[in-house]
Amino acid sequence: MVKHRIRVESVKDFKSILKLLEGLLKPRRGKQHQPTVRIELGRSSGRELYSYSVGAYSISLVDTGNEVIYVMTPQLQQDLLRLVERRLDVVTALMKRGNDVGDVLVGVLGIERSMVAEALYALRSVAGYRQLQALLDDPQITDISVVGPGSVWVKHRWVEQNLPEFDFIRTNVVLNSFDEVVELQQTIATKSGTYISTSNPIVDAQLPPKDGAHRVHLVAYTVSTSRRPEIVIRKKLSTPPPMSKLVEEGVLPEAAAKLFKVLIHARGSMIVAGPPGSGKTTLLRSILHSFVPLGWKAAIIEDTGEIDPPPGSSWVRYTTFELGAVKVDLFELVKASLRSSATKLIVVGETRGEEAKVLVQSMLAGLGGLTSFHGSSPEDVVTRFTGPPINLSPLQVAMFNLVTITGYGERPRRQVKQVVELMYNQSEDRVEFNVVWSREVDGLSVDLSTIASRLRRWGELRAKAEIPVEALLSDLQAY
Repeated sequence: MVKHRIRVESVKDFKSILKLLEGLLKPRRGKQHQPTVRIELGRSSGRELYSYSVGAYSISLVDTGNEVIYVMTPQLQQDLLRLVERRLDVVTALMKRGNDVGDVLVGVLGIERSMVAEALYALRSVAGYRQLQALLDDPQITDISVVGPGSVWVKHRWVEQNLPEFDFIRTNVVLNSFDEVVELQQTIATKSGTYISTSNPIVDAQLPPKDGAHRVHLVAYTVSTSRRPEIVIRKKLSTPPPMSKLVEEGVLPEAAAKLFKVLIHARGSMIVAGPPGSGKTTLLRSILHSFVPLGWKAAIIEDTGEIDPPPGSSWVRYTTFELGAVKVDLFELVKASLRSSATKLIVVGETRGEEAKVLVQSMLAGLGGLTSFHGSSPEDVVTRFTGPPINLSPLQVAMFNLVTITGYGERPRRQVKQVVELMYNQSEDRVEFNVVWSREVDGLSVDLSTIASRLRRWGELRAKAEIPVEALLSDLQAY
């Protein structure tokens, strides 16, 4: 094997070594570079509903009469994009040697210095997530879905707010082949620090923080219908919306937000339940970032990291881990959190099994507890918490102060539907439900005194709050 040492002193040196590097890094014969973004033409006919720009692309939402289409039009010069693709190996090799990126692009691509910014965006797309990069860069997109070759589908904030009858909408970004989808799966898995294969066909992971730390779900073709490999990316806001923003948008009433603040400072407990995508994690993140002091030792336990401790806080976050025979599950992590000096609050991102028992034990020890759960009603939550694989007793379930139900509506699309207090009936050994707020019955104008009058354990929460409730709620901007 021949080793080549190359020293680059200036931009002029790039041309003199370019042929050597291209020879060393030249792809095998027959291998063709695929275009980074393929866009179907002729799909944009219709009425434009909304338009904006993202990086080097102009975006339009177009009503075709039958559906709403997300139309992305590149403002990049396509010749430049193809040039970056062809010279990617050379550019990468020179960048790894510590050379200035701008000098590399000018020297290798032969472009003017004024085009460096455009070339950098092209490089980001080619070296990043290729067909999905522009969609990941779009802050209006909340979810990305690929099901085999064909159009990529997305959930879009503007559509959710203004056309709630639509769920995912089609884009004009297209994956043309089975191999292209599989290759993209491998890229995403590798960047997320894992792998997808026949022996590991279902992967739940997280993109690296520099790429947004979005949640990723991959399904290999071996376990999917009709050999259609799947990619789902649930995008995460860099910072959750403050509770005041959720109140302003009508997600929940101000009185409920105040109740949650009292609950946190009284080290109470709550289950946030609802169907997938109904805003459970967003609500949890907003509660934590709005109401939990940075100095509290709060422990966050998750399968996939979605609830980030704020910078400068003393919070800790643990995520599950599996490598061969080594497996650290939620149950082990909750136990570990009790040994990490967590004295205020434990959060389990999503309860599925016996980790609920350790969470309840921590609540008995005086810690607050928050968790999310897939369930459509308080009755559904209690039934599943008392059945396998969780198997809590009715008394243990009733240790949670509240169950908050999230769901879907027209405006806003994701809503808090109901807040219910859980009570234990000792004589019948069952959990009883006390509805303290219902969107359908009470609306959004209800005040805290009305909710407090319905809570049977309001006096208990007031007594446990480390700050007097009146002082806690005097500054409404605090949430």
